[in-house]
Amino acid sequence: MILITGANGHLGGATIDFLLKKNPNSKIKALVRAEEKGKDFKAKGVELAIGDYLNYDSLVNAFKGVETFLLVSSSTMGDRHAQHANAIKAAKQNGVKHIVYTSVLGGNPNSKFSAGIDHYKTEEDIKNSGIAYTIMRNTYYADFLPDIIGNALESGAIYYSSGNAKINFAARINMAEANAVVLSDITNHQNKIYEITSGSKYTFDEIAGMLSEITGKQIKYVDIPVEALKENIIKFGMPKEVAELMGSIAESMKAGEFDFIDPTLEKLLGRKPVDLKDFLLNVYKK
Repeated sequence: MILITGANGHLGGATIDFLLKKNPNSKIKALVRAEEKGKDFKAKGVELAIGDYLNYDSLVNAFKGVETFLLVSSSTMGDRHAQHANAIKAAKQNGVKHIVYTSVLGGNPNSKFSAGIDHYKTEEDIKNSGIAYTIMRNTYYADFLPDIIGNALESGAIYYSSGNAKINFAARINMAEANAVVLSDITNHQNKIYEITSGSKYTFDEIAGMLSEITGKQIKYVDIPVEALKENIIKFGMPKEVAELMGSIAESMKAGEFDFIDPTLEKLLGRKPVDLKDFLLNVYKK
């Protein structure tokens, strides 16, 4: 039995779909916070487990009969590391044999990405748990890039704070498929750490150039101080903690933490992953 946490999220849900595509008879359990959120999974023959990272007893119950689980990193603000620790502890209590964890590219304790510290701590917890593991260190989602681009097509400029650094963006759907590949053949991925990236990296100047070419509109990149970026995010009605998180992402990009290419994703997929140019063309094509 494979348990997928974060099943209602884009990454977890797509991973389930790829697992079922590979083997329609896969025994899968989806962790959801409420039964009504799992109707679509039940229709696909997926078992439901009701639970929450913040509710340890619910996790203990969810892990019953589970051999392998995909720990999708929590999107809930707060002590993310403690949430992950609950899941790891509950898995160990139930004798789970293998954990696959969605971490971040180049996870380390000195990351400028605030959530990256939680990822590093979780990786260490998993390694110290005695449970076999596969750590999927994902680069930044291309799917989040349109949020950064914002209204650039109207204003003529992308305002961001990554300097001239090159950044690797990969499509979330490719990452979900890679998860399914690993989960479907878990014995060949024991105690491995994978850096999951696309095959190219780009500066925001280059991204602005791509958008100009795709849309026929002249778009430039304007580098702004990270404090100005955070102030703009708050002005749009987002909480301060979200602004701080987003600011730390920009700082990590500027520091070169996403300036990296690794062939692992291509090897897992058996083909080249989606390039950012093609991703943007699909989003912004005329």
